[in-house]
Amino acid sequence: MTRWPAVFTGLLVALTMEVVIFLVSGRLSLVGGLVGSGVAGYVASTDPTDGAWHGLIAALAWGTILIPVGVLVTLTRGVGFPFPLEFVLPLLHAPGDVTTAMLLLVTLPNVLTGVSGSLLRWGTGPPTWVPEEWV
Repeated sequence: MTRWPAVFTGLLVALTMEVVIFLVSGRLSLVGGLVGSGVAGYVASTDPTDGAWHGLIAALAWGTILIPVGVLVTLTRGVGFPFPLEFVLPLLHAPGDVTTAMLLLVTLPNVLTGVSGSLLRWGTGPPTWVPEEWV
């Protein structure tokens, strides 16, 4: 079962991180989504599979926001791909390679950080700042 408060918390953290990164560097990145996925996994549960699921859901929700914004920023400011895609995509040649790389780069790291967030919570105990009804 999806714990939506965990997903929304991860989404808010991702949004905050990306705004800070954009204000500092003027570029988009995928770092905010990674941090948001880790927080979603941390808030969700101590079970790594729950952390993976909530990290992925937070990443997909964040991607729904980031992709249109990224297209808009690219068209208006001429900024290229978000970090780290700007370094990976020039190395690929076939459309299948690009598709596979894109799908793996936007899902697999978020699943792993969601698992890391759950394992961090497992090691430290339940967070005191999360309301009881969320866990």
